[in-house]
Amino acid sequence: MRVVPGQELTLEGRHRFSVYRLVFRIDELPDGRSRLRAETRAAFPGAAGRVYRLLVISSGAHAYGMRRMLAGYRRP
Repeated sequence: MRVVPGQELTLEGRHRFSVYRLVFRIDELPDGRSRLRAETRAAFPGAAGRVYRLLVISSGAHAYGMRRMLAGYRRP
């Protein structure tokens, strides 16, 4: 885990089908608001990893889940 207070949080992990990094970044906007962004990097080793990538990443399910998660942090 890497933390830059007020700017960035990086989480790294692995599971049966992938090795990944999830980076959250906070951008300060000119009007005093902030924007939260998430960036994912992953490797999918082996045949099982390729199948997992096809089912989760290529289907768009991962992008949908990430957008939904980020929307949950939106302040009114």
